[in-house]
Amino acid sequence: MPVFWSLTGLAVLVVLVVLGVCLYCGYCLRRLGRPTRGKMIDPVSRPNSALVVIDVQEDFTRNTGKHAYAPQARDLALAAINREISAAREVGMEVIFVRNVFRDWPVILAMKLSAGGIGTPGREGLKFDRTLDVGSSPVFEKSIGDSFSCPDFEIFLAERKVGRLILAGLDACHCVQLTAKGALARGYDVEIREPATLTTAPENWAALKEGLRTAGAVLA
Repeated sequence: MPVFWSLTGLAVLVVLVVLGVCLYCGYCLRRLGRPTRGKMIDPVSRPNSALVVIDVQEDFTRNTGKHAYAPQARDLALAAINREISAAREVGMEVIFVRNVFRDWPVILAMKLSAGGIGTPGREGLKFDRTLDVGSSPVFEKSIGDSFSCPDFEIFLAERKVGRLILAGLDACHCVQLTAKGALARGYDVEIREPATLTTAPENWAALKEGLRTAGAVLA
């Protein structure tokens, strides 16, 4: 009997561990595609604007796999992003860069199995695209879609009294729209500069755009 109960206890423990791992994996993968929520801002005390350039990294812009951007579309978007950067700097607007590095091991494993490991730690492709004029602008890192998942990003916006965000970058159907939703949920004014975005799923963008407009975002 003691042996029986020992084996039964071990089996229960194994089942619980497997269940816990499965639940954690599901949690990590789900939160990739969910906007975050946070404290509402006071727009009156946030008169400034900022251009936020999202995930324009060579692992994504120079990817040649099945999720690659068409080179012509990529080059047009990169040129438009740099024009937005120049225009923002000319008027003294804050320009902020956000980069993505997947940190949760289930996501790292999924990216290695399905996409050659792009966006995972240690890769040369995590650097910003070679054409991007980053200069001395602040850079923030996130590990999921919504840029507001980085606490330092939100702190910086508060310190600079930013209440309006102009978004550019990629992917429009993922991190750009998730950041837009995270900003709208906090009371920011949001504008997406559509020519300065890229998406590998243009068939999904029309419906997402309509939802963002309904939520209060401006698409220009």
